[in-house]
Amino acid sequence: MKVKKFIQWLPGILSELIAVVFCIIYALTDGSRLTMYPQLLVFALFPLLFPICGVISKKPLPLILSVISAVFVFCACNLGSAMGLYNKVQCWDLIMHGAFGFVCSLTVFVFLVRWNGTKLNPVGFILIIFAFTLGVAAIWEVWEYISDRITGGDAQRVLESIALGKSPVADTMEDIMIAIAGSAAFFVTLIIDKFCNHKLYSRLCGFTGFEKCANSEN
Repeated sequence: MKVKKFIQWLPGILSELIAVVFCIIYALTDGSRLTMYPQLLVFALFPLLFPICGVISKKPLPLILSVISAVFVFCACNLGSAMGLYNKVQCWDLIMHGAFGFVCSLTVFVFLVRWNGTKLNPVGFILIIFAFTLGVAAIWEVWEYISDRITGGDAQRVLESIALGKSPVADTMEDIMIAIAGSAAFFVTLIIDKFCNHKLYSRLCGFTGFEKCANSEN
């Protein structure tokens, strides 16, 4: 039992340790942005929120949430920001925003099911997931805007868009639309899961009896 509890914390612990390593790598290879260090270290803590919520609610959340969030933070922050993949790989930013839409939708889905969200009207259930994901995507853009104002950077690719003859808000709008596409992809998996008698997410997320609960609402 103790090993099982420790495993819940392992993705978050590894995420933070990896962030420390990438802080050192960034300091040795670039080190031009002082905000990079708190960005890596703070965002790496995100996977720890799930076991913390499990402790508070006295009902552990699926391990898959911590694992997926740790992988996402690694790709978005350590590789994307610290290693500069956003600039080196043209589509990396879009990939991350699409992945974010999927991961965020999955996370909201898990919490809704845990909070008896399957009793909601199916349309309301989907709208809550979509609205929350879209809201967090907007917050992400706010963070990029604030970061650019503080550091003088171009995370929102305003200067790049102007140089290419595009609208200065093109990157922001594209990021949000890609996040919506990622959320839509999650809804597609829900539809597929429905035809599989809800076995996919009940096993993946450890929902005992989720199939029966979901089917009773349909």
